[in-house]
Amino acid sequence: MLNYLVYIFKKIVRKVKRQPAFEGMYAYRKYLFEDLKEFFLNESLENSRVLEIGPKDGEDTRRILSLNPKELILFDLPDKTNEIKDWKSLLRKQDNLIIDNFMYLENKDFRDLDKFDLIYFTGVLYHNPEQLRFLNKLYEKLNLGGILVLETATIRNPFIRRLNIVQIWHPKTYRNTTTISHLPSKKAVTSWLEMVGFSNIRISNCYDKENFNVRATRLALIAEKKQEKSQQVYYEKQIKNSDYFIGGST
Repeated sequence: MLNYLVYIFKKIVRKVKRQPAFEGMYAYRKYLFEDLKEFFLNESLENSRVLEIGPKDGEDTRRILSLNPKELILFDLPDKTNEIKDWKSLLRKQDNLIIDNFMYLENKDFRDLDKFDLIYFTGVLYHNPEQLRFLNKLYEKLNLGGILVLETATIRNPFIRRLNIVQIWHPKTYRNTTTISHLPSKKAVTSWLEMVGFSNIRISNCYDKENFNVRATRLALIAEKKQEKSQQVYYEKQIKNSDYFIGGST
């Protein structure tokens, strides 16, 4: 109750100050970043490689760069060009912004990316229908001990959102968007992460301070890759040493 009252108070203050609405919408991101530093970054990232997918307005990019990683690779789509130009100058000479779809890279380009110590993946998953496969690709791109920061929208319907399911919007997409056809529940996302091999999954409370109103329908978490091949496989009872890793089809 106290958190909710604080949220209402801050919302009123933002209106008085006439702050842009998007500042309040994405306030959770700074708290998610603080969770990352508190729970997982005992050491600096000065010798680490970082991948950020969907940097949008560059605010998380600023936060990542404050950790002074050895190299930052960013992916965004061609339709985000206008947003990117406002903050592209933040990038250092060793960083690389790639305008392409990470999911549709050629095999050679995917291999050439090498592996990362931290992957920042916020506000992207629910825009892709191949969500399990996407998470498996991220797992493949992490070094052992690597960290995934994930944030996503989830099922809105209060009667089904506690179940371990995915709501499919077809043929009409969610709110007539061009990208949102699959909305997973929170349990579905964490199940997928475990299926492809992630462990030590920590749910973030980053919405509680300023985005209390969306915490029921969005999920933020931080997960870790502790084993190289711990993901689950198909046909493990029928085929000895099955290598049909879930999410790993080509």
